[in-house]
Amino acid sequence: MANANNSNMVSNLIFCGLVAGYQGSGNTATPSNAAEAVSAALGRPVLPGVCVYHTDWGCPKGGEPVGAYRAEGSAEEILAEAEKLRKALKQTTLSVGLRGAGQATIGFTATAHMPLLEAGAKWQEAAARHMANTGTYVSCGMAEQGDDIVISAEANPSFVHDLEAWTKIVEALCSEIGAEKPTFTEVGFNYLKDAE
Repeated sequence: MANANNSNMVSNLIFCGLVAGYQGSGNTATPSNAAEAVSAALGRPVLPGVCVYHTDWGCPKGGEPVGAYRAEGSAEEILAEAEKLRKALKQTTLSVGLRGAGQATIGFTATAHMPLLEAGAKWQEAAARHMANTGTYVSCGMAEQGDDIVISAEANPSFVHDLEAWTKIVEALCSEIGAEKPTFTEVGFNYLKDAE
């Protein structure tokens, strides 16, 4: 997938954490204060949210508090802003999904109607069961948008090698937690991280 310079580009939801090297215990981060910190760093409002990954990997029950936002502009502008944010909040990695820019993969969006941390906890439990059966854990981000919870993720090409299997797991997870059927789109994956 080419690195486009489309000035009308809009990112998928970007989820940025607040606590460097998040390890769950002893931290006082909440979705609200994470959103406040990300908002202050960006200079515009963002949504309270969580990144949901396996509790065995240090994720607190319900998800790691984050701020969630969409960015507009050229791919270079969006990625430069996201990298500046990642460094300002001392995040090891930050994923940015852009149509037309980045490594080709797929992403999804779904909607749920329940409290944020409840949705995150249900996803963690269901995703852990699927991982036990398939070897694949599907992490995601969730953001409060009005009365809805928007669930979103991209299949990271560094870890996901079977997009069809990933898609089936996402569909099953959405169904199991009571979310609406996910919508899948082709997207470019940009994995911002510290140099190795």
